[in-house]
Parts: sequence; C-alpha cells; structure tokens
Amino acid sequence: MSGQDAVAGALLKRTGPGRQTAQPGGLYEPAPRVRPGAGAMVVDFVGRDGRSKTYSFAGLPLPHWHADLAGAFAVRTNGTDGGLSTLAGANGSWGTLQRLMRFLGDLRRPPGDVSALTSSHLERFRLHRSETLQPSPLAGEMREVFRLLARIDDTSRLRPDVIALLTQAQPLPRSESGVPGYDDATHEAILRCARADAVRIFQRLREGEELVRRFRDDPESLSETEREVAGDLAVMATTGWVPGVRIPSQRAPSSLMRAELARRLFLTPADLPPLIVLGVLVSGWNGETVKELPAAHQILEGKAVVIEIVKRRRGPQHWLEPVTLEIGKETKRFSTAGGYYLFLHRLTERSRQFSGSTRVWSVWVGGRRNGKEATNGHVDPFARVLGRQLNIKKWARDQPELAAIDGFELSLNRLKTTEDRRYTRATGGHLPSSARTNTQDVLFNNYLRGDPVVQEWAEEVLGHSLEDAEAAARAEHQRLLAGQGGHLRVLPGTVSAARQSPEAAARLLGTDVDTAQRVLAGEKDAAFVACGNERDSPFNEGACQASFLMCFACRNALSTQAHLPAQLALLDELASLWEVMDRDLWWSRFGQVWLAVNEDILPRFTAAERADAEQRKPTETVLNLLEGPQEHLWD
Repeated sequence: MSGQDAVAGALLKRTGPGRQTAQPGGLYEPAPRVRPGAGAMVVDFVGRDGRSKTYSFAGLPLPHWHADLAGAFAVRTNGTDGGLSTLAGANGSWGTLQRLMRFLGDLRRPPGDVSALTSSHLERFRLHRSETLQPSPLAGEMREVFRLLARIDDTSRLRPDVIALLTQAQPLPRSESGVPGYDDATHEAILRCARADAVRIFQRLREGEELVRRFRDDPESLSETEREVAGDLAVMATTGWVPGVRIPSQRAPSSLMRAELARRLFLTPADLPPLIVLGVLVSGWNGETVKELPAAHQILEGKAVVIEIVKRRRGPQHWLEPVTLEIGKETKRFSTAGGYYLFLHRLTERSRQFSGSTRVWSVWVGGRRNGKEATNGHVDPFARVLGRQLNIKKWARDQPELAAIDGFELSLNRLKTTEDRRYTRATGGHLPSSARTNTQDVLFNNYLRGDPVVQEWAEEVLGHSLEDAEAAARAEHQRLLAGQGGHLRVLPGTVSAARQSPEAAARLLGTDVDTAQRVLAGEKDAAFVACGNERDSPFNEGACQASFLMCFACRNALSTQAHLPAQLALLDELASLWEVMDRDLWWSRFGQVWLAVNEDILPRFTAAERADAEQRKPTETVLNLLEGPQEHLWD
C-alpha cells in the first residue's frame, strides 16, 4: 500500500461532520441472557452500575414454569422500558419470584404451568404474605408478581382472570408517618463523633506515611523497632501486600496483628461507618450516592471540584449528574462537600493503586478469594454489593456521646431527612428551592413527609408543590433535554479561568474553540445564557424567534458563570410569582425554566460562586419584557 493510500485509509476511519463511522461486518447479536445451566435455566444480569450476578432456577419447584419465568425475569431486569437496572432491584425481584414459586409448589394441587395459574392462586399467595408483611411492602411484592407475569413471552396462555389482575392499577399505599429526622442536639452529636473519628483515621495514616518517608530518606533517624515496622510499611506501600505478624507463643501469624499493621497505611472496613456518616452529613446526599462517589474528578482553580455522581432515584435517563462542589479552606475540609471528597480521595489513594477501583472507596480486607489475591487484599467495598454490611449502628453504640442518648439508633435515612429538613428550613420552606440533591417529589415523599417538624411549619407550602402540574413540567423538561444527554451544557468554574484554556472550555461545552472563545467574551450572550447558533433554532425555521425563556430547553444554549446573576434574578421573580399565581398555571408556564436553572445549572457552581452572583444580580424585572403584558397570569 502506498503512503497516500495509507493516509486515505486512515482518514476514512475517522468520524466527523459528513463522515460515517466504520461499521462492523454483519449484525450485532448480544449474548443471550437466558441460557441452560447445570441442569437448570439461568439468567445472567449485568446492572447499569457494573454489578453482575447469575440467577439459577436450580432447586425451584414447578419445572414447567422455569422457561417462562426465566424469560420474564430477563425482560424485567433489562434496564430499559421501566426494567430494573441495579443488582439490588434484580435481587428483590428474584426474591419475589422464588417465594411465589415455592408457595405454588407447596400447594396440594400446584398449577403445572402458567396456563393453570388462577386469580385464586394469587390471592392465596397474597394472604400468605400478609401474615409477615405490612400493607405497603405487601402491595409492592404483589405489584412485582404482576410485573413478572406480564412479561411472560406469550401472555395469551394466561387465564382471563389473571390477565384482568395484571391490567389493574396497583397503587402502593404510602405511609403518612414516615421516619422523622434527628433533633438539632442529636445531629450535632453525630457530626462531632463522625468528625472526631475521621480525624483519628487521618492522623493514623499520616503517621504511617511519615514513617515510610523517614525509612526511605533517613533510616538512621529511626530506632531499631521503628525501622523494623517501617520496613514492613515500605513494602506495603510499594506492593500493597501486608506481611504476616508472628507472635512467639503462636505457630501461625496473628490475623489481628496483621490487620493492625494494615491500618497504619490503609483504610479497613471498620473505618467505613464514620466516613459514610460524615459524607451524608456534609453533602446532604443519601448513603447510596456517597458509596458511589467516583475517583475521577477535576479541580477548578483550587476552589471547587467537579465530579459525576450517581442519582439512582432519578431513573435510568438521569443516572449520572455532574456537580461542582466547593472545597473551602484547609481548615474547613469537614464542612464542605468538596473538602470531604478530596479528604476521602487522599485517604484511599494508596489502596486504590492496588484495588484498581474506579470509585473513590478502597479498603484492605485481606484474603485470597474472589480475586483478592490479585489485588493483595485491596477491594472496592461496594463493587459487588452496594448494600455491604457497614455496622453503622454498632459504630454509634461504641460512641459514648451517642450511647448516652436515650433510645438513640443511627440510620442513614434519618440523617438524610435531618439534613434536608435543615436546608429546607434555611430556604424558608419553599420546596423548589430546597431540592438540592433530589427532585422535589423525591425530597418530600422519601425524606420530609414523615418529619413532624416539617409538618408543623411547612406542611401547606410543601404540599402545594406535589401537584400533577409539577410532574408534567418535569416530564416536559426531561423530554426537551433528552437529546442533549439529559442536561443543559454548562461550563463550571469562573470565566477568567476558562479563558486561559479555551480548548478545555470548548470540550466541556461541546462546541468548537472559536464558539467557546466568543461565549467567554460575551459575544454570544442572550438574556440568560449564550447561544451557540442563533441561526439554527429548534423552535422555528431559520433565525430563532422564540422567547428567551425557551433558551433553557434549547440545544444551542451554553451557560457560564457570567450568566448566573441574570439567572438568579429570574429565579427571584419566578419565586414571587409562585406566591400569587395559580400553582398549575405557574408550573405549566415556568416549571421547565425553574427546573433547568435549579437542577441543571446551579449544581455546577460552588456556593461561593453563587454567592458572588447574588451580589451582582440585576434588580429590574425581566418577565414583562420577555412575555409581554402579564394580566392573564392571575385569575
């Protein structure tokens, strides 16, 4: 092949405007998830979060059901079209399937296959489960049974009375009591204990690192005993392997002494409870999000850190959310989410070199099974199961200050409720302004509804925001942004820092360098954002003629720190209209804008950057100019 032919071939392999990517030969056929195993059907599952498991029907009764239910379970756990996409969800569905099969198999006259199942069988199963379940989890289990049966490949084989059950709505009863948050004194006590333990962990690892440094740089400065320990630590720092520690009176090395040696350089599972608790308290995230924190991050001017967090409860289309976290001063590392994240990142850095964890978490557990031999005992503690046993309640019982509180029991959900309640109170009880880590419906229904303090001072305000109009606005917001990865294009950090590297700014904004430079210079500004291409409107042919409010739903919208003042002023005006307008009308006219600013833009900036924008926001109103006369907004 000539040099010109090689260049031409290379160009043809590249993608870009007007060029198609190379296509593999033939059709892509994914590996079948349902397959015959060792004498039984098995279903392979790989979750959206990378966790996987193989489910086997071996040992389950009613063999003529297995093929049908294996196919139904595979569809139910496909992660799309409302299917379960996490290992925890798949485990829950599998548990329901097993309980149903065993119940039917124990009947005097079990249904031989799916065509023999009757509504009476299902009612008897419901009554059987009601003996041990409360109404809400019972309704959830029955709804899962119906969802599995509805995914059988040929539902025409089901009896008409069973099909009628599957088509009925199965609402889940909601508990009105819920779980309350902790009072302020208890909250402060938990925070003090978690911070104190985090400091002790930091000091322990710092002392170990210092011993390694001295051993390498000036071994003569160490005593003989120190050199012996430091030599082991130096090997551990290089290889990750923790050597055995022998006690003269024992034949085998002491596992407890080995674990203590490991703790001088690495985190161990005993360190997880206070660090997880501190993460929930500082960030306001739920425990799941704290456990899923990534190792990859970007630091902006030493003042903020950008990470992509997992928001499981927002659905598969909004699984990942980029957030910008304020770091704060070195002395405030336990008071800001960014400071906590970088602190945790430093604690686990050495262990991650050996575990290869893509999440920030990594601990030494020892052992050789399940791949630990290859990593010398270092693992991501939440890689296989997010719900790893943390012994958080035991940790709390071991804290004298917490153990002295009458009837105290530590719960991450109650911690999350407490943080949301404190933040909601700080924002005056206005729920849309309070939804910093969750959507408004999740915030109220999952965390605030059952808190008596919230009910006392904000019940009416919170209740108003849970109308169908909000759900419609949220659905419209998600639909409009679906083609943009589910989020507006936002450049985190300061404009001055971005100007120093327009290439990096262009990558973050998803545009070319020339457009990024013009955006940073303010040459592309509209009322609330910059416009990447005003000649290509998604709302009309040619040049854009839409209201500036539609910029928050536009593929051409580019938002930077320079636009924050105008956006915050717009939020102020929308909040004032909330107090005087019909709620349904407010959500239909302004809901998408409110959601875009609060959930897509503001989380990308630190509290300090938002506070600076508050000082610079304009005082004049803008809606009259954008929308025309407003008399029709009020009844």
